[in-house]
Amino acid sequence: MGYLYRQDQILVDQSMYELQKHGTKEFPFQVYLNDFSRFRGHLEDWHCHLEMEFTVALKGEFECGMNERRCRIRPGEGVFVNSGVLHMHRALGRYEDSESISIVFLPQFVSGGTDNLIFRKFVEPVMQDTGLRGEPLRRDVRWQEDALDCLLDIYRLSRKDSWIAEMKIRDRMCEAWELLVENRREEGARKETAPADMVYEERAKQILRYIQSHYQEDISIEDMARQVHISRTECFRCFQRITGKSPKNYLNSYRIRQAMRRLETTQDSVTDICFSCGFNHMSYFVKRFRESVGMSPGKYRDMMRGREDLPATEAEKGEQHA
Repeated sequence: MGYLYRQDQILVDQSMYELQKHGTKEFPFQVYLNDFSRFRGHLEDWHCHLEMEFTVALKGEFECGMNERRCRIRPGEGVFVNSGVLHMHRALGRYEDSESISIVFLPQFVSGGTDNLIFRKFVEPVMQDTGLRGEPLRRDVRWQEDALDCLLDIYRLSRKDSWIAEMKIRDRMCEAWELLVENRREEGARKETAPADMVYEERAKQILRYIQSHYQEDISIEDMARQVHISRTECFRCFQRITGKSPKNYLNSYRIRQAMRRLETTQDSVTDICFSCGFNHMSYFVKRFRESVGMSPGKYRDMMRGREDLPATEAEKGEQHA
């Protein structure tokens, strides 16, 4: 069987952990093709998972966020994300010109289990390294280039329905892991994440949870701050530090992404979608949608309907596109 799937959206639980199961119990590994031209902004949501992850840019440039750390990767470059780390990646250019892969695997995938020397010596220390939240992989560093080549080989192998694919995939993954672990050790342990940073991370997770559960309501910065028992100013500070956005800007971006999803998957009118996604004024919704997506909600639906061939509702037939 092949191990390549197209990623369409990211769903999380109340702890910001992704709900999607990656691979199987027997082979806890999966490769996802992130086609932003098809699913546009749905892959930008912050999330975390027990699995480790390598992401490699195929087309276009991306910003990758790993807690408070952010980096930009170009085609052929990538990033490693450690287990349990809050992260996201978003396209910096046109969605139509943006494509990446994510290789997601449980830590014990490379060690063959958790009760052995390989896991304790070469995997567990990485999981427990609070200074290694994530690591960009560049082509101008030899070991990182070699690791990227391993990851691209894994991508190619995942596309084939080969009897021996599992062995080849695991061999290449172990090779990439060896490069990461060996060079991490040679570079020496970096500064551990400060306790204050971990507090910021937990607060940001709670605010993100609140936004995702209440985005349809008329919520304020004060409402968000009350969820974590901090001041309005501290709410701005910790959220901006982790996500790179103010709480209000993230809330609006999240609402727009939910509106995009509903425009694609439902036949609700644009007006109904506007109010059900938490916007109080149609004109403001259309303005923010244009700024984020580059077109009006109606035109976006038309474009996606052209791909999905969905029938228009009677309400939409009489609706003027902004």
